[in-house]
Amino acid sequence: MDDSFGKLIRQKRLEAGVGLRELARLVGKSPGYMSDVEGDRVPPPSESVIIALAGALGIEKDGLLLAARKVDPELTDYVIRQPEAADFLRMARLRGYSAEDWDRLTQLAQLSRLGKDEEE
Repeated sequence: MDDSFGKLIRQKRLEAGVGLRELARLVGKSPGYMSDVEGDRVPPPSESVIIALAGALGIEKDGLLLAARKVDPELTDYVIRQPEAADFLRMARLRGYSAEDWDRLTQLAQLSRLGKDEEE
């Protein structure tokens, strides 16, 4: 993603037809702060504000969190509740897992039907 977080928010806001003041009101922030975010004069906001922005703009939170280089709080909570997940991620980092490795792991997990079925 080449565009900055601020540019992305501005683009998505304009596409949604939402004014800056309205977006600020919807996420509980000042218009000045939102202007600073869009102008990249401040770092991306917290995860909770990013999720609120996604909701206000009617878009998926994952893309905004990625653009801000933030982790979804649901994932953080999962890793806290499942320390084995953190251990696995540490091992993957040490071993230098590539995008292809992650794709293969995802396929293996799906083929072996690990965890719950998505329909449940």
